[in-house]
Amino acid sequence: MVKFIDNLFGSGKKPKSDAEEYEELDLTEFEEGFKDEPASMFVRVAELNGLDIMPELKKQIYEGNIVFIDVSPAKHDKLLFDRAIKDLKQVVSDVHGDIAMVKEDQVIVTPRSVRIDRQKLK
Repeated sequence: MVKFIDNLFGSGKKPKSDAEEYEELDLTEFEEGFKDEPASMFVRVAELNGLDIMPELKKQIYEGNIVFIDVSPAKHDKLLFDRAIKDLKQVVSDVHGDIAMVKEDQVIVTPRSVRIDRQKLK
């Protein structure tokens, strides 16, 4: 999943080994002010391998979460890819959210009141 995030934001760094991939960050000094606050929204990361993950993706979107989906495993199967995108677009329509391709193999889906800006910050 870290590779997915790196690809999403265009990291030009060389790939790290599994041991180097995860680095623990100590954020305790920043968490004190809101440690008892519940999160109202999550950013979820998923990989589209088949249609069996679609119910969970839909559930996350209906619950108001933002979902980043790596669709590269499904790109080789046009029927699977087209069906999944059609289903996601229907959910986005239902919740009045937004959907966009990021690069060529990543999709971001947002719930109501979250819009995707199609222009890159410079």
